[in-house]
Formats: sequence, C-alpha cells, structure tokens
Amino acid sequence: MDLRAELEKILHDVGPENIWRPVYDKENVLLADGIADMRDGRPQDMSKVDFRGKTVLDLGCNFGFYSFLAKRLGARKVVGIDKDGQVVKGCKLLKAMHGVRDVYFRAGDFTASDIPGTFDIVMLINFLGKVMVTEGIQKSLDAAERLCLSTMIISARPYYRIAKHLGGDTENMIKRYPSVYINNGRFYLMEFVRDFFRDKWDMSIISPDHHGQSVKRTLLFTRK
Repeated sequence: MDLRAELEKILHDVGPENIWRPVYDKENVLLADGIADMRDGRPQDMSKVDFRGKTVLDLGCNFGFYSFLAKRLGARKVVGIDKDGQVVKGCKLLKAMHGVRDVYFRAGDFTASDIPGTFDIVMLINFLGKVMVTEGIQKSLDAAERLCLSTMIISARPYYRIAKHLGGDTENMIKRYPSVYINNGRFYLMEFVRDFFRDKWDMSIISPDHHGQSVKRTLLFTRK
C-alpha cells in the first residue's frame, strides 16, 4: 500500500468527526476537510509569533496541521503529541509524504506522559472544548506550563453557556472551577485561562476581535 492509500484508510477509519483541520497530499489535493472553525488559530495569526530557530511542542496535535505550520514558520524542531495512535500514524505518513524534516510525532496522554525536556513554544490549539471543560482543564494547562520555556499559544472561547454547551450541570462546574468564573449561566473560560497563568505569564490576544462569542480566540502567553 502506498503512502497516500494508507493515509486515506486512516482518515476513513478515524472518521471526519475526529479530523480538526484540512489534510492535503503532496500535490496539495485535499484529502479531508476538517470540521473545526478555521478562525480558531488562523495561520496568519500564528505567523505573528516568532518560531524561527525555536523548539515547539504541539499538544493534542491531531493530524499535525499546526506542527507542520510551525516548521514552515521556521521552527528548528517540532514534536506533536496526540492520544490517538492511528492519528499519530497518519501524522508520520504525512511527514514522509511531504518530505518534512525535524518534525516528530508520538502517541500518549500529554498530561501523564513523560515528555523529555522543555520547549521554547508550546501550542494548545483547538483543544479546550466543551468536553474538556466539563472534565476539568487544569491538568492540561499545568502540563503546557510545565513543558514550556518562554511562549504558549492557547485557543479558547470567551465563555460557554452551561445549559446549552456543558450539559446543564452547574453543580459539576462549581466543583471544578472557582465560582467567580461562573455567572448568569455561563462559564467564562478565557478569563479562567488568563488568570490561571496570571502570576508568571503576560497574555495578549493575537486573533481578531470576532463579533461572535462562539469563536475561539488565539491567546499568546509570554513568561514575565
């Protein structure tokens, strides 16, 4: 089986509902659309970050869209990690298909995995969604901070409506998060993420001021 055929089989088996960003073959033919909103982590916003010569860790990398983007933007070395072994196999096929060097992929839970070393830039793009919020995002944020030397790029919605988006379980949210972030039936995710890192990091928003509150903002954190 050639690389493209093997990759297409993986994309089929994983299913379109689990592919977040577009996947292209080496002729730039679209193999999968990706279901996520492309206003989240737009490449033109990511290009505002200086990746040149940096080491980069892409947490929850899916099929490596941002891992490969970081390399194109000048990163010296990129590591992508995802919990789905089939997805990681797909990433490795894409790396071989496109002839990309110094980009590596591994399967695992990054909150529990023993990832060696630290990285200049850590990315957590299109990861903090509804399911993650209801389960608690603190371990993911802790892992990102622990593995990062200087710069984090994290995308997050301004807020979620608890009844509409989070199963209506206000009691669960109160158990998981300080009540100051829960108000008028909403959980204010972006404020929580900002304050989680407030003591050691400065935050700026590098994406446009979208009118819709459902669009995730791309947040840039730099160590103080």
